[in-house]
Amino acid sequence: MMTSKQRILKVMRGEMVDVIPFVPRLDLWWLSNATRGSLPKKYEGMMPDDISRAEGWPLYHMVPNFADVSSMDDVLHRALGLFNFRQSAYGWKFTDNIKVVTQTNEQGMQIIEYHTPVGVVRTIGGLTDAGKRSGSSLGWVQEHPIKKVTDYKILGCLFENIEVFKQYDSCKEYIDKVGDDGVVAVGGPTLAASPMHMIQKDLIDTTKFFYDYKDNYREMRELADKIEVYFNKVLAIVADSPAEVVLWGANYDDMITYPPYFEKEISPWLRKVSAALNSKGKILATHTDGENFGLMDAIYNCGAHVAESVTPYPMTKVKIEEYYRRWKDKITIMGGIPESMLLDVSIKEDEFEAFLDGCFRDLIPGDRIIFGTADSTPPDASFDRLRRISDRIEKEGRLPLAGKKYPQVISKSGATLKAPPTKNENENNLQKGAQTNEKEDMNMEMLRQIAAKVEEGDAAAIKTLVQQCLSQNISPGDILYKGLVAGMEPVGVKFKKNEVFIPEVLMAARAMKVGLELIKPKLAETKTESKGKILIGTVREDMHDIGKNIVAVMFEGAGYEVIDLGIDVSNEKFVEAAKTHGDAKILGLSALLTTTMPYMKEVIDAVRKVSPDLKIIVGGAPVSQAYADEIKADAYAADAASSVDIVKRLLD
Repeated sequence: MMTSKQRILKVMRGEMVDVIPFVPRLDLWWLSNATRGSLPKKYEGMMPDDISRAEGWPLYHMVPNFADVSSMDDVLHRALGLFNFRQSAYGWKFTDNIKVVTQTNEQGMQIIEYHTPVGVVRTIGGLTDAGKRSGSSLGWVQEHPIKKVTDYKILGCLFENIEVFKQYDSCKEYIDKVGDDGVVAVGGPTLAASPMHMIQKDLIDTTKFFYDYKDNYREMRELADKIEVYFNKVLAIVADSPAEVVLWGANYDDMITYPPYFEKEISPWLRKVSAALNSKGKILATHTDGENFGLMDAIYNCGAHVAESVTPYPMTKVKIEEYYRRWKDKITIMGGIPESMLLDVSIKEDEFEAFLDGCFRDLIPGDRIIFGTADSTPPDASFDRLRRISDRIEKEGRLPLAGKKYPQVISKSGATLKAPPTKNENENNLQKGAQTNEKEDMNMEMLRQIAAKVEEGDAAAIKTLVQQCLSQNISPGDILYKGLVAGMEPVGVKFKKNEVFIPEVLMAARAMKVGLELIKPKLAETKTESKGKILIGTVREDMHDIGKNIVAVMFEGAGYEVIDLGIDVSNEKFVEAAKTHGDAKILGLSALLTTTMPYMKEVIDAVRKVSPDLKIIVGGAPVSQAYADEIKADAYAADAASSVDIVKRLLD
């Protein structure tokens, strides 16, 4: 009889087996519920693997396994993207040239100073109780090591002083512990796929990365070259390790790791790793849990054998059958069941069953699929739904799938379940800049130049042009709307069409802000009004900010005044902001975790008591239109590009 391990490995290699494996990761679900004391009574006192075995589910372990930390030293250097787990095929240590000084602040976060021969860098991060309750096992980084351009050289020295060594015995012991019940994917040097990806993902604030990638690329590349030495050492060790599967790289998203960047900075390293592992008969898995709409071809051609933690529609734009159609001849899809499917508050029963119907109907013949929850089983998951997925796979997941007709299911809202609209269907004709019937004169030419330089992201030129306009008594309102805003509008249109990406948006926004700062005093003097004031923030216990930041940029670029309340914003702070800014017209709420999503309703209920006319928009990966309707939000924004259109519609 085929073991779970044999079945999973065969599917990873593209072979047809007897039944589709179902491998739900329970580690984060277990950590959150164990912390909250809310494990099912039957499983109190049991570990995640024990629960999976009791349910008859195979195991899948990723190394590093952040739910299995032997001591805090394992994750002490998390803000550098460096981990030391006994299960890994390698270990590392600093040479005597590096001195590490650690202290803990009142919030339980570690403040770490790294003293090198060329300078000192500092990080702040850690795992708080709130993080554990939300299912986080990795912790948050409050302060990244790169804050100024001189930090690149210091970090380069730090990575030059890392020694890497084999630890095959403990790695094999861990693999043997899982045994025939599942598979262990041994990790690479970090969760990033390449040295540049490591800088982006681990060493610098996400938004600052894009500015530095434009402004300080030489220093960034020099650091990446020094990190590459560390990567090469780790690759040599894991390629010869006892592991049969290697997990290399994680967390791709077509907005953050946008297509040209992915092809330039990530694909070459994944292909290099693939070649090294192929020569040793090993399997390369890469963790593709983000929005892959714009990365489908890039990931297909990156050399990976397994796209792990695939998260399809409705949490992202790509439906599971589209993943299968595009990738099945080369890549095994692991995951495929978005975690929102396990949440009663997000997905209704009929929608849940319809999703499963579609899997058995459309994923024919069913090879190269390993079902699991993606990214992981959320803390508030319905355990009953997990069991029902397992039962249906046992009954209907026998291979090869022949396909079966299921009745079309209508959602509670009365709309037929379908894929998200295409870009053409979703495209609105945005206003293309303020028009004027005035004679084409020098003033208008200068305003057109401002618009052009905003679109190009040329902040220096904007400063000069705006100063010239002010010296010629061009009204600050015209500079704002016919120059700065007019320049941002085509950027927004192109961003929506995937013709430009985050760097271009941020550069244009930075140029616009330079001009805006120059005219702000004049705007106040002339009482020139913005299009409206918008409050925006990420709900409490959620530290994600890049999506919120991009939405804020889009609002500012459209001429709105934005009050950014930040991340981890308490209900009380939202209420206070609504009181303080009584003239605000919109409140935007962001949540990137299934555990923080319910706080949106609390905020809406509290804010409506003090500001009943304030329009509230919600968004974030786990949020859906159905959930927005349920919590009585005024609108749902599926992505940053559509947010401006939604605000315009609400305020019309």
